[in-house]
Amino acid sequence: MDRTRAEELIGHLTDLVDLPPFESSDRYSLSRTLAITSLHFGASVRILCDSGLALGSAAVLRSQFEALLRGVWSLHCASDFQVEKLSSHLSAESQQATKNIPLTAEMLGAINEEPSLANLMVSLREFKESSWLPLNSFVHSGIHAVHWTKFEAPQALLDQMFRSSNGLAVLAFQHLAILTGVSTLQSEVVSVCGAYASCLPLPR
Repeated sequence: MDRTRAEELIGHLTDLVDLPPFESSDRYSLSRTLAITSLHFGASVRILCDSGLALGSAAVLRSQFEALLRGVWSLHCASDFQVEKLSSHLSAESQQATKNIPLTAEMLGAINEEPSLANLMVSLREFKESSWLPLNSFVHSGIHAVHWTKFEAPQALLDQMFRSSNGLAVLAFQHLAILTGVSTLQSEVVSVCGAYASCLPLPR
C-alpha cells in the first residue's frame, strides 16, 4: 500500500481537471459536486487504510462508490425535477423531498441504458458485483464487521480496499474531465495513471 504515490496521483489529477464545468447549469453543478464528494470519501479511505482500520475503510468505500454513481446518474439520467430536489438547500423539507431519489440498483439500471456509458458501466458493474455484498455487511454490522472486529484484518484486505478506492477516484476524475467539455482531457487522465500502478487496482 503506497499512500505517498496515491496522494501524488490525486494531486496530479486534481491539477489536471481544475477547470470550470462546460455548462453553468444546476445539472452540471450537482454532478460536479457529487464527483468531488466521492473524492472526499476517497481521501478518508486512504487515511483509514493507512491506519489499519478495515471497518471504517469499508464503510466509507461504499459511500465513495455511491457518490460517484450518483454523480454520473445526475448528469446523464436524472430528471430536471430530481436535479432540482438534490440541489435544494438543506432543510427538513428538502431532506424529506429526496426520499424517493433512486438507490444504487436503479441508478445502475438507468446508466446501463445509456450507450455512451458502456465502458464506464463495465467498471461500475465489476465493482458492485465483487464488493457490494461485503461492503453492505460492514456498513450494517454483519458477519464481515463481526469477523474483522474479532480478528486483525490482513494487509491484503486493506490493500485491496485502498487500490479499489483509488480506482474509483480515477473514475471520478474522468467524470470531472467530461464535465469540463475539453475533449482530450479524459484521455489525459488515463495517461497519467500509467505511472501509478502501485496504488491502483491490479489487472484482472
